[in-house]
Amino acid sequence: MSVIELTTFTVAPERTSAMLAARGAMLAAFREDRRGFVDARLVRVADHTWLDVVEWADAQAYDESRAKGGNLPGIAAFFATIDTLVSAESGVRYDDAEDGRRTVRTIAYGPEPSQVGELYLPEGDGPFPTVVLIHGGWWAAMFDRRQSTPLAEDLVSRGFAVWNIEYRRIGEPGGGWPGTFDDVAAAVDAVPDLDPSLDGGRVLVVGHSAGGLLAAWTAHRSTLPDGVPGARPKLRPLGVVTLAGVLDLVAADEARLGRDLAEPDAEPPAGAPAPSPFEPDPWPGLASTAHDGMVALLLGGRAADHPERYAVTSPVLLKNGGVPMLVIHGTADEVIPFGYGRTYAEAAAAAGVEVTFTASPGAGHFDVVEPDGHAWGVARAWLEQRSAAGGEHTS
Repeated sequence: MSVIELTTFTVAPERTSAMLAARGAMLAAFREDRRGFVDARLVRVADHTWLDVVEWADAQAYDESRAKGGNLPGIAAFFATIDTLVSAESGVRYDDAEDGRRTVRTIAYGPEPSQVGELYLPEGDGPFPTVVLIHGGWWAAMFDRRQSTPLAEDLVSRGFAVWNIEYRRIGEPGGGWPGTFDDVAAAVDAVPDLDPSLDGGRVLVVGHSAGGLLAAWTAHRSTLPDGVPGARPKLRPLGVVTLAGVLDLVAADEARLGRDLAEPDAEPPAGAPAPSPFEPDPWPGLASTAHDGMVALLLGGRAADHPERYAVTSPVLLKNGGVPMLVIHGTADEVIPFGYGRTYAEAAAAAGVEVTFTASPGAGHFDVVEPDGHAWGVARAWLEQRSAAGGEHTS
């Protein structure tokens, strides 16, 4: 995520020269110590008021820098010249580089704030196989695509382009049914037009947890009836990987999965990502509505009340459009039952779909998205194999 940090501060007249003199050492320290630091520009907006415009490669890098503060002498010396902090804000960068080729750039695929993604491009000219990453987090606005950054960085280092998408989620306008599904469909269909270096015939989709449902759903879009979200896809994925996916929405609704979010003081599972600092606090709203589980919030009601919605969103109820799939689930998953993945894979295989089920021994819910973990190693190898086979097929 390309993030712009805007900090306005004042400097007393007698310290202005010292502030400017300290600037070079501060920037040198940032380049040495701060992952994801791209550039900074200092703007004088009044006699004693300055605006510092700092760009970060992604939101995680911005958060890490804020946590470090003035940890190095060169940075601390610059901070010491500041008289008062007027304001500090951040936002996502939308304008691309003049040549259109930033290593990571934010691209909007729709008009809403959450209808964006980060496009990572590897070295070279392409055409690149492309992986669409869909993050989890109970489809709730408190969690965002930052949790997929480590996977994106791993994939781009291995020659994949990566489209790490955001989508409207529960707790923001348009989130849930049907907006969440409309957004995922639009984001996937947008891939061929994102950059000329992308190979539109080698697009793979990967999702974790709640995002695993959405990823699996993309494999079924060509079988959806006209008039429902995601029908008539413009792009057919070369393959789909689900990691600890919620692949049976009826069972998840019956179990009221996600109802723990109704308890703000509940202990999160090991490895759970921190809530996004860029979203309003959704806890009050969730605490009053999540008692029936998060699937009911996603689809606007329980399975008994809206069977038609579950029938066109729950992967275990859908026909696969012939998209090969890899289903991975940790045997020690404490959030999504292990049986969901196995049940879905068995049903898909019985229907003649090319599907592989992998149990990740001893893996918890978030272990399956550790870049150095067993599950991701399996997923990465499968993606490399599928993309190579696809390249041979389309050449």
